[in-house]
Amino acid sequence: MTIRLDDLPLRDDLRGLTPYGAPQAPLPVALNVNENTHPVPREVADDILDAIGRALGEINRYPDREFRELREGFAEYLRHGLVADQIWAANGSNEVLQHVLQAFGGPGRRAFGFAPTYSMYPLLTRATGAEWVSGSRGADYTVDAVSAVDQIAAADPDIVFLCAPNNPTGTPMSLEVIEAAYEATRGIVIVDEAYFEFAPRTAPSALSLLPGRERLLVSRTMSKAFAFAGARVGYLAADPAVIDALR
Repeated sequence: MTIRLDDLPLRDDLRGLTPYGAPQAPLPVALNVNENTHPVPREVADDILDAIGRALGEINRYPDREFRELREGFAEYLRHGLVADQIWAANGSNEVLQHVLQAFGGPGRRAFGFAPTYSMYPLLTRATGAEWVSGSRGADYTVDAVSAVDQIAAADPDIVFLCAPNNPTGTPMSLEVIEAAYEATRGIVIVDEAYFEFAPRTAPSALSLLPGRERLLVSRTMSKAFAFAGARVGYLAADPAVIDALR
């Protein structure tokens, strides 16, 4: 007897949801998933292979559960005076965002973002039992500080997602808007900077706003600028107390 999905004791709030996934095809350029078209440089790949070879000598042992070396490396890359205790990482930035929702979202709570934006935000929100509320952008896809404050105040969310630059529109978001959004909510504000490395070199990062803002989180990914999509590595910077919550 073949069982159907409808026959399983699936959570009611998950019924009818469509799994996330962009169509995959063997094309040299896949714009629908925003892959980096340039492979990892050969010398970098060789260094990675050497490191894997050394690690295999102790593959029978569990790894450092705090992945301290990786977190130290990300802190050094991000600068802004960050240290390893302010860094979290996971299997891609989607899992990082899922950890945030597991810690600060869930049943009876609400997450908010300005549509159109990254389609995983509502999916991850609903999958972790929280409610998703969509805000709106201007005709040019921007969000100004006044509009951000008004919409966030009306939604009263527990988590606010800000994508900067925005996916899929590429629209930047000023630090003024991020600061205003932070002050407008009592909840967590996460700035998704997955495409920050593609912004102008003079563009400021929300990382500069972290000091004194314990509810502000900034996420990044290795998938885009670093051509490491297949490795599934995402990470986040925040106050050490937030990192403890995610742990």
